[in-house]
Amino acid sequence: MDDSLLRRLRAEQARALLYDAEPHHAVMLACDLLVAGANGDAVVALAAESARTLRAHDANRRLAAVTAELGLAEPDLAIAVELIAADTCERVLDRSIPAEVGTHRLYVVGHEGSPLHDLLPAVAALAGRLEDELGGRADNDLQTRIDALARTVLNRLMPA
Repeated sequence: MDDSLLRRLRAEQARALLYDAEPHHAVMLACDLLVAGANGDAVVALAAESARTLRAHDANRRLAAVTAELGLAEPDLAIAVELIAADTCERVLDRSIPAEVGTHRLYVVGHEGSPLHDLLPAVAALAGRLEDELGGRADNDLQTRIDALARTVLNRLMPA
């Protein structure tokens, strides 16, 4: 399995641990795992699910079966926070999630044991501006600020 696919799998595993897996992403991930040659029963079962109708609880259960089948241990809390934060930042920067969603998802840095806990005030300030001043819709300035925060997070997690 290539590094990119493993990173996506670990991020979804972390999301299921702390919150809920994203059903659409879990199904697409299983399909990509099949293409990469991981064709165990759990992978096939998750890939066969409907990305539109799979419930988060069922995605969590199926994803847990996939990670067990592939022999991936559950990450500890600090690693789970790092995985979710990095995935969120990458999605913000490639515009696969809107700034509004990314801003709220970055509250993950506030979890107990987070190595990024010191960034919580910056996240809270962005979220406050988003909700209080902008009515929940990001403007160009907020997008620029969330992009800068995303780059800061990624630089701390993956230094050059």
